[in-house]
Amino acid sequence: MLNEIYNRNPQDPNYTPDQLEMDDTLEMFKQQIESVLFTPKTSVLGNVDFGASLEEYIWSFRTSADDLNYAITNQISAYCSLAGEFPYTIDTKFYAGTIRDIAEISIIIDNREKFNVLVA
Repeated sequence: MLNEIYNRNPQDPNYTPDQLEMDDTLEMFKQQIESVLFTPKTSVLGNVDFGASLEEYIWSFRTSADDLNYAITNQISAYCSLAGEFPYTIDTKFYAGTIRDIAEISIIIDNREKFNVLVA
């Protein structure tokens, strides 16, 4: 049985205050994806390629939704140990912002769990 440290943010609506570890593989996979998405490249000592660096894609003039989907898929397959356990799809849409574009990233896991990430 797999166990992982519970590190959900207290501002997350699904946060459980007294939980220290988790053993639900789907929740662990979602936590792994969050770690990859919200970590900037070069911030992990010993592995400068870990992290999606989503902010860089928003500032780029040449980034398409396909480019961002490809980068996220590469990060998940390389750094999420549970990626082979669940089928998942990634769909990104860009919207025009006032200063820079906004990206909405939808990740659907096993055709039942969906979470969205907004990068503005």
